[in-house]
Amino acid sequence: MSAYPVVNGVTVLVPPPPGVVPNFDHPRQNEWLAHYLVFGILGPLAFLALLQRFYTKLFLTKSRRLELDDFFMFLGWSMSIVTQVILTVSIAEGGLCAHVWEMPLTRFERYSVATYVAAPVYQMCNGFTKLSLLIVYMKLSPQKWFRIAAWFSIVVVVLYTAIISLLMFFHCHPIRRAFDFKIQRGKCLDAGVLYIATAISNIITDIMLFLLPTPVILKLKMSRSQKVACLLIFGIASLTVATSIIRLVYLPRTLNSTDISWDAAPANVWTFVEGNLFVICGSIPTMRRFFTHMFPGIFGGLSTIEELSKSPQHSDNNHSGSRRRNQNEESPDSIDLQPFPANGQQRSRAAPQSTSMVTSTGDADNRSERAILQTRSYTVHSEQDSIISSLDSESSD
Repeated sequence: MSAYPVVNGVTVLVPPPPGVVPNFDHPRQNEWLAHYLVFGILGPLAFLALLQRFYTKLFLTKSRRLELDDFFMFLGWSMSIVTQVILTVSIAEGGLCAHVWEMPLTRFERYSVATYVAAPVYQMCNGFTKLSLLIVYMKLSPQKWFRIAAWFSIVVVVLYTAIISLLMFFHCHPIRRAFDFKIQRGKCLDAGVLYIATAISNIITDIMLFLLPTPVILKLKMSRSQKVACLLIFGIASLTVATSIIRLVYLPRTLNSTDISWDAAPANVWTFVEGNLFVICGSIPTMRRFFTHMFPGIFGGLSTIEELSKSPQHSDNNHSGSRRRNQNEESPDSIDLQPFPANGQQRSRAAPQSTSMVTSTGDADNRSERAILQTRSYTVHSEQDSIISSLDSESSD
């Protein structure tokens, strides 16, 4: 005789509530449409964001290569896709989002395997995308306190990602007890408590990553609008703080739940949202250069040095004379400050000595045959490293 209840000839984990007739072929599912919509809309957007990041790095920067932060972002995107595909397949076959008592025991076991694998994979998605952002932070400033804080954050993210991922994989002994309910021997950690601890740690690190670059940006010698723009970039990237908080609100209902596949559905929707936002927000820093290149008529005001240096020669229609300027000359408003070099020394950028020739034959003195030749030499030094240039991941090598 089976140790589990049998309803209409189907073995289930728990019996349905009194008076409820289960539909094993077409079970009711909680928030199933929200999962499909998020995966179908934000999933492609995350993929496009990753593609523009790679395109910008490979074709629109001086270095023309992908770097370590791009590698970690790719790993994060891969883990996000794996998580969403696993859970979406479970939804499609009537596992996730369905009532426990409205699925055969074999289907519930497949659902348990899916969530067992998806949880640590998603945690690795979280860790990889945060490492990508922290590596970008390392390019922002040579200040000792900032680099110590960035390295400390990297160590924290690596450690808690590794520890939580391993706990999710090995929280039961024997391991199969985590997803095979036929195994009664052994013991397990409370998975619900582990998920809540994960959500709290994610919120703390999200806030930490948002606050870390703020003092550096505020101290830069740039216009207020540039500072606001930089802060907005990091502010948008911190949207995952909100999604983590929302997930945390839904998670307590899963503690000691007897209908876990149904009760966990709302929190899983925000897992889908957050997994895609990790990639989209993490790729925002390269979007300025990408859209300026692709749509110069709309985003032409965001021109970079390279584009400005190729602009047509200026002419003054109020004078009959002509003015020629060396193409190496940079307008002070167009100077993109470069990130500091790898050795930590602050770099000063000097414009090469340039000659400006002005030939004047003024209208008020047409009788004068004299031409005036003026030669000026100057050097322009920047005192700050550029957040914007480092966000574009330009290399000055």
